[in-house]
Amino acid sequence: MQKPLPLLFIIFLLSCNNPHHNSSGKVITTSKDSLKQKSIDSQMALGNRPDSEQQEPAFSEVLKDQLASYNKIKRIDTLIIAGKDSLRLHFKYYCLHDSSLIVPKKYIWSGKNPKDFTTNNFAMDIIIVNNKDTVLNKTFRKNDFMDVLTDGSLKKYAVIFDANFEGYNSKIKGEFLFDCSLSIPLTDVGVPAYIAVDKKGKYKILDEYAIK
Repeated sequence: MQKPLPLLFIIFLLSCNNPHHNSSGKVITTSKDSLKQKSIDSQMALGNRPDSEQQEPAFSEVLKDQLASYNKIKRIDTLIIAGKDSLRLHFKYYCLHDSSLIVPKKYIWSGKNPKDFTTNNFAMDIIIVNNKDTVLNKTFRKNDFMDVLTDGSLKKYAVIFDANFEGYNSKIKGEFLFDCSLSIPLTDVGVPAYIAVDKKGKYKILDEYAIK
């Protein structure tokens, strides 16, 4: 049975909600409060205490936040000037409302008569325009990340748990970088993943080791 999400893991996931601003472009986002902000606020109020003493969010809170995430949409639009190139990014992260994923009750830690949990998949749209040419227009779904999902349970039950534009690296690789977490809903089981896209629209999926 899975334990409630620990504080450090929640903070890692929430790091996705703070886009880095590039000096050459402005990031505009319509994302609302992050999925676990209330839980973090209550825990931070306890002070700098050991993890074992920190108050963990109740299952009802985690479930409520999970259900609320279905109606939240994150959009980012930014213009980046890199030398002679004018790069425009349109990014959208959203719920598919497909009710196609059933998480087995063994992953549900509610404590009282756990049941299988029917939930939705998520996706992200990435459009990149280089000057006047659209070099990438793609919807990324869970299946695009199968190479980084080495665990069988994650392949079956994980969703794209939040996603964000991390920034554009103009000095070294000339790439847009996006990050997300592939996690099983209502649990702390998951792995980080990344998408790197160059200014010609060529992309690659990376795991946490490749990005270091």
